[in-house]
Amino acid sequence: MIHLPLPTMDEIEIFERCVRAYPDDFSQEDLDEALPIIKKLYADYHDCLTNQKIIDLKRSVEFGKFTGDKMKSFYHQQLVGQAGMCRDEYSKLLASAPRKKCPMCSGSTATCLDHHAPKQTYYYFAISPKNLVPICTRCNEAKKNTMPNRLDKQFIHPYYDDFSKVSWFEMAFTCKDPIEIIYRCKSNDHLSPEVQAKLKSHFTRLKLDELYGASAITIIEDMKETFFPYLETEDWDSVEEDIKTCFNLVKRRPDSWEYALYSKLLSERWFIEGGFNNVD
Repeated sequence: MIHLPLPTMDEIEIFERCVRAYPDDFSQEDLDEALPIIKKLYADYHDCLTNQKIIDLKRSVEFGKFTGDKMKSFYHQQLVGQAGMCRDEYSKLLASAPRKKCPMCSGSTATCLDHHAPKQTYYYFAISPKNLVPICTRCNEAKKNTMPNRLDKQFIHPYYDDFSKVSWFEMAFTCKDPIEIIYRCKSNDHLSPEVQAKLKSHFTRLKLDELYGASAITIIEDMKETFFPYLETEDWDSVEEDIKTCFNLVKRRPDSWEYALYSKLLSERWFIEGGFNNVD
């Protein structure tokens, strides 16, 4: 996955600008009353995520004129809306994804922002930059409004979690002839049970096994064509060297599907010694 730097834009200023966009609905007194509450909520969010305790994040409760519907309208009208007061902030957050890659899967293009804590329930964070993460359509649809109130319902938060240097999932062969593969989380003794539960939830709920497996089997099919001339000469050293070359290109990204693929292939002598031809 892709770790992103924590947004530095002023979330309180964004809240104030959204409120002031509705002068007929909110007075200065309304804003002054809300600010201490919002500041406390935003601080609690940051503390919970910093300490890996999103499970302790409290559901939003309406106060005064700041209803759930109104908070969500701030997002849709003032951030997403092309003429919104904070449209620039929306665009900057979306553009923070390197090379437009979705940080949740690293495989598709980020096309929108996701509320890490869903705005349906945690609506006071609907416009907080720390809760808005670039995401692809596929991951956004799979994540939906999943409540992070259990370990098996949590996701990696690109701003607060960094597993980019950890090989936490693997590719495995379920059949060697014809070749069939799966991607799955693997046990990491140096990670706590809570972290491993989060990783498994992220991997399973976003169906990364399907996404990565489809990409990997295509590479294996290409290898069949590329390595076919080696079958007659049994030049297995050349096969291994070619796979090593591919691995070296991705070894700086141990949490990538390519790393899992090539590291697995290098450990399977049967594949190197002609097994690559077993793909339909």
